[in-house]
Parts: sequence; structure tokens; C-alpha cells
Amino acid sequence: MKTAYLLLFIFTLSLGWGGISSFGQAGNEGKDRIQAAKIAFITTKLNLTSVQAQQFWPLFNEFETERKRIRKQIRQLRIDNLLLSGTDEQLKVDIRKLFALRQEELDLEKSYAEKFLKVITPKQLAEYYRSEKEFTRILLRKLKGRNNLEGSDKEE
Repeated sequence: MKTAYLLLFIFTLSLGWGGISSFGQAGNEGKDRIQAAKIAFITTKLNLTSVQAQQFWPLFNEFETERKRIRKQIRQLRIDNLLLSGTDEQLKVDIRKLFALRQEELDLEKSYAEKFLKVITPKQLAEYYRSEKEFTRILLRKLKGRNNLEGSDKEE
């Protein structure tokens, strides 16, 4: 059974890496492939039972949707302030908004940790958090390697 998950993970991950090259051009398609690779990676790491998987993934999807909404607002707030052209008072308001959004994200994580623990074990939850960070590191390394290769092509 683990071998089947590992093969699924490798296949999906390879699709995901293929999607990275089109990430800038195809937008959502590349994001979808990366998300599929992330799900396969987490599935393999958590070793979910079929019952757990049926309950975990809908929760995960809800959590991801909400987290993306909050992070989009944070990014927008940071983009709006890149030039720092606002007044001191406006910047103070925006800083307070940033803290409120970060608190909202933390509250969301706490809330979903409780929901996840109704479906998976504490050890699996800890593995989930570790796996998310590990996947991000792998993805960033892969992107950095690709950018370095693209940079070397441009120099030649």
C-alpha cells in the first residue's frame, strides 16, 4: 500500500515540477499542479487511512481556501505600502491591519488544528506541519535551480 502511495506521490510530484516551468505562463494550471504535488506529498507523509483521508482533505481544502484569502489580503496590503507614499497616520492604520490579518491567520490555524485533531492523530498533525514546510523548501530549491539554469541560458 505504501508503495502505491509512493508511486502516486512521485508521479504527481513530477507533474508538479513540470508545471513549475509553465507557472508564470499558465498561471492557474501551474498552481494547480503544484497544489496536486503538495497534496500527494502530504498524503504520503501522513500515511492517512481511507477514513481519515475522506475526512481530512475536505477540512484541508477549507483551511487552504481561508488561508489563501487572508494571505492575499496581507500581500495586497504590503504591495500598497511598497512606495510608502501614504501619510504616517495611514501607514499606522495599515500596520494595524497587517497585525489583525496575521492574528486572523493564527486564529484560523488554531481553529483548524482542533478540527484536524478530530480526524488525525497529534503525531500526524505535527507531521502535516513539518511536511508543509518541507514541501515549500523543496519547491523553492527547485525554483531556484530552474532560475539559475534560465539565468545561465541568458548569459550564453
